[in-house]
Amino acid sequence: MIFFIVAINVMNAGHKEKAQLEEKKPLSAMTLKEIGVTEEKVKDFFESGKLSAGFFKYSIILGFFIFVAALISNLGFFFQRKKIDLRPNPNKGTVSWGISDLVKASIIIIFAAYLVGLIEALLVRTVRLELGLNLHMMLSTFFIDIIVLAVVLYFVVVRSRERLQALGLRFKSILNNILSGMAAYIFIVPLLFIVLVFSIWFLDLLGYTPPPQPVFEVFMEEERSRVLFFLTIFVSLFGPIVEEIFFRGFMYSAIKKRLGFLGAAFLSASIFSLLHANIVSFLPIMMLGALLAYLYERTGSLVAPITVHMVHNSVIVGFMFFIKELI
Repeated sequence: MIFFIVAINVMNAGHKEKAQLEEKKPLSAMTLKEIGVTEEKVKDFFESGKLSAGFFKYSIILGFFIFVAALISNLGFFFQRKKIDLRPNPNKGTVSWGISDLVKASIIIIFAAYLVGLIEALLVRTVRLELGLNLHMMLSTFFIDIIVLAVVLYFVVVRSRERLQALGLRFKSILNNILSGMAAYIFIVPLLFIVLVFSIWFLDLLGYTPPPQPVFEVFMEEERSRVLFFLTIFVSLFGPIVEEIFFRGFMYSAIKKRLGFLGAAFLSASIFSLLHANIVSFLPIMMLGALLAYLYERTGSLVAPITVHMVHNSVIVGFMFFIKELI
């Protein structure tokens, strides 16, 4: 499997470099002004009387007040010199699987992802199935996520003979965990925003041009309402569930056995951020990943981190739809 993965990457290296030279500047690498979003367009949109204009207008107002409240909460927390409990949760036991199982599972998932890509390429050429690039990418990601779930369940339930509760799939005190996740996310939003602005400013000083972000490009270019609907469901709901099961339930738990709570939270969050392949938002995503690991450790359930992940992705999707309305 490892040889197959390396061989595919070597063969694709030259092709990718050539494709990048021929591609025009992606929308996700442009500024709002370059995309065509101006102050006048925003004003005209809010005065248009459209249902979507009212929704975004009041959502932005609500978001502003939540952001201010979160900022005040941050300042109060800082000046009162409160401390966050960074000790491991004594009520959360260890799991049967370890880092070796994590490595094996990761190799299988990567191998399966490349295999899915090859099978789809063959189907497109032989059957001449015209799904469109956006729908094709969405279906590929969906199948890969299904594979991720299947592999994780195999290693946990079959090989390690553990119950699903060991992955954090516990629904006791579900309402409290949802509220805890919401409160934690609201608290950290100002920090994520500040770090993101600093990252953009610093990389701009270095003259760095970010690579295209596939999800952003799909949302901006896609016009079919059904594809946009399923993509929204996938990004906002299904994706966060799968990612939390893998990164927090499976990966974090395995690493914690070797590195402890803090080491596992930092390493799993770093890998989580790296796999998003966006250096601009690397630090904010890593901070978010650390928060998700902390919530999982404290509650012993994936409900809180899944809640945060869903809310975060939904906010991003909402922002993309807002930009799409303006252009």
